[in-house]
Amino acid sequence: MRRDYYAVLGVRIAASPREIRQAYRRLARQYSPDVNFWEREARGLFEEISEAYRILNDPGARSLYDRFGHRAFRRQAGEVSGQRGDDLYVPVELSFADAARGVGLTVSVERLRPCPECAGAGCPACRDRGLQPETAEVPVAIPPGVDTGAQIRVPGEGHAGPFGGPRGDLIVIARVGEHPFFVRKGDNVHCELPVTLGEAVLGARIRVPTLDGEAALVLPPGTQSGQVFRLRGRGMRRLHGDDTGDLYVSVRVTIPRGLDERTQAIFREVERLLPETPRAGYERFRGGAV
Repeated sequence: MRRDYYAVLGVRIAASPREIRQAYRRLARQYSPDVNFWEREARGLFEEISEAYRILNDPGARSLYDRFGHRAFRRQAGEVSGQRGDDLYVPVELSFADAARGVGLTVSVERLRPCPECAGAGCPACRDRGLQPETAEVPVAIPPGVDTGAQIRVPGEGHAGPFGGPRGDLIVIARVGEHPFFVRKGDNVHCELPVTLGEAVLGARIRVPTLDGEAALVLPPGTQSGQVFRLRGRGMRRLHGDDTGDLYVSVRVTIPRGLDERTQAIFREVERLLPETPRAGYERFRGGAV
């Protein structure tokens, strides 16, 4: 029967980490194989002392030992043993389109696995931790609507736990690139659409790019530059839920340049036929008056 680890080191159960280290150093000097090369019993005691110190010096392992004793580090049928592995955080770069639609990808991760030589029990090859590094390819499903900073959890794909413990989780952190046309603001998407002077003055039915194809936008006659139109449900998919944000289209009227004499004459005639005073009321501010 294996001895109690606290009894092996000769310390009380409430011993501080400092007391445990001091006890180990004292016993390790006394029973070191370098000092007791020919004594088989001393070598066995040294291995027992080292094992006790390895567990009690690790806060997580010590907590498990205090709760379950030696069985916390034995793998038995139907029993999860050992300490849970750490979560693994990995950033991924996503295009704006992938973030909008969702995408499946494979993430290459550097993580810890159970040592194949000792099956996670602990041995010299793995420094008694039962773990070794590995490179793994993990499939990850990115849901629609993620934004920069969003975290996608993949259960059981993180670091393996020491002493045969279960794996932690893989946490994928999204970094979404910018789009040349769309700007995201929460779940809504904004864009600026150039229109001709004729379309703005006379009104028109134009096609607008959206995240999932084109949509029709009806410009009423007399549309002003900077006027914003809302297309419901054409924005970004909400990450948690089935709703979708809206698309806001800001109209920018393009002014023609390099007019010939005939076209200039037409515009002068339009100015005569449609006299407007867009700066009416501004006269009171002339001369710096406020």
